Amino acid sequence: MTTSRLLLGLLTTHAVAVLFSCTVTAATVLVITRQALRGTRPQHRAAILSSVAEIARSLRRRQ
Repeated sequence: MTTSRLLLGLLTTHAVAVLFSCTVTAATVLVITRQALRGTRPQHRAAILSSVAEIARSLRRRQ
């Protein structure tokens, strides 16, 4: 194998790992949001959504 093929494989592996990580983060935020909003009063939803947005921002900074 040439060096360029090894680097291409490494880059592809890294891209797939990043994509997988972003997918897991998005799914986690979606599940948290659905659980948080289930059975809540409409006046509390804005506060819950802003808290979930803060969680999503902190998860995005960690990546």
